[in-house]
Amino acid sequence: MRAVQYLDGAFTLTDVPELPPLGPRQLRIEVAACGICGSDLTVSKDPCRFVEVVEGADYPLAQFDPRRPVVLGHEFAGTVAETGAEVTDFAVGDRVAGLGIATDTSTGIPKIIGYSNAYHGAFGEYITVDVAWARHVPEGLSLEHAALAEPLHVGEMHVQRSGLTPADSALVIGCGTIGLGAIVAAKARGARTVIASEPSPKRRELAAALGADHVVDPTERDPVALWNTLVADGADGAAGDGTLIAYECSGRAGMLNALLHQLPHDSRIQVLAAPFADETIIPVVGQLRRITVNFGQGPTDRAYEIVLQRLADGEIDADALITGRVGLEGVADAFAALRDPAEHVKIMVLPRRTADD
Repeated sequence: MRAVQYLDGAFTLTDVPELPPLGPRQLRIEVAACGICGSDLTVSKDPCRFVEVVEGADYPLAQFDPRRPVVLGHEFAGTVAETGAEVTDFAVGDRVAGLGIATDTSTGIPKIIGYSNAYHGAFGEYITVDVAWARHVPEGLSLEHAALAEPLHVGEMHVQRSGLTPADSALVIGCGTIGLGAIVAAKARGARTVIASEPSPKRRELAAALGADHVVDPTERDPVALWNTLVADGADGAAGDGTLIAYECSGRAGMLNALLHQLPHDSRIQVLAAPFADETIIPVVGQLRRITVNFGQGPTDRAYEIVLQRLADGEIDADALITGRVGLEGVADAFAALRDPAEHVKIMVLPRRTADD
C-alpha cells in the first residue's frame, strides 16, 4: 500500500506495511480525500513533545512511538472496500466519512488513525475505522467536501457544549476550519452577535461570508475593545442579558492568559484549540473576573451529522474552504505551505491524484 510516512522530520512516499486484519465491526476504506489538520502540523513540528503531552494526559487514543514511522491524516472520506464480519449497515462501494478511530484488535484500545504506528492515517490509499464512527455521505455531496465535516464538526460540538443561547454573543478567535465551524454553529443557534478575530485576510473574508457580524484583524484592532464599543453604543443588542462567550480556536501561546485579563467580567471561554507548550496563567485573575473556562465538557447532540447535512444542503461554501489540493507526492510541500496560514485554510490530500492531474 502506498502512503506518506513521517519520521525524523521528513515525509516519504513509499510502500508501507499492510493494515492489521479487520475486526468484526470495522471497515476498510479506500481514501478519496483527507484534510491536513492542525494536530498533524503539531506532530510534524515536534512528535516527541506531542507524545509526551498526550501520555501525560493519559490519552491512549493518540499515543504512538515517535521513533517509528507514522502515516498521518484523519479528516477522511472515501469508499468502503471491505467490511468486517458483523457489519450490516455498510456495504462495499458505499461512500463514507466520519471520525478516524479504529480499535486496535490486538489490545482493545481505540486509536485515532494516524496517531498510531499500526493503524495508518489517510495520507495513504487505505484506512481502517470502527463502523460506529462512520457515516454515509449524503447523495450529491462530493467526498472531497464530505472530508470537511470532521474539522467543521469540532466547532459545532464546542458551541453545543458551551451552552450558547440566542441571548449570548460569540467571539471567535482564529478562523481556520474549526473556527469557521464555530461561526456557522453560533449563527445557526441564533447568537445575538458574532465577532470573528483573524489576522489572515483570506480567512477573514470567509468568516464574513459564513455569517460573522463583525470581522477584525487583531493586529489592527482589539476584538474585545470592539465588543466593549458595541455594548457602550447599544449596537446589535450587545448590551442584553446574555453572556459573551469567547471561542479560542487559534491555539496561540498566551491567548488563554490574555483572555482571562481582557474579557469582560462574567464572560466564558470555550477552548477548541490549545498549544502543546507549557502555559502560564494567573488563576485568581479568572476568579476575580468570574470567568468560566471550559476545555470541552458538556452535552453534544449529533454534531457530526448536523455538519455533514449542512454541507450536503449547500449551507457552507465547501469549495471556498479548500484552498489547495495535492496528491501523495505533494504532502511535504503542503505541510510547508501551511506554515503560512495567510495563504491557506484547508489543503486536501487526494491519494489517487497523480502529478499530471
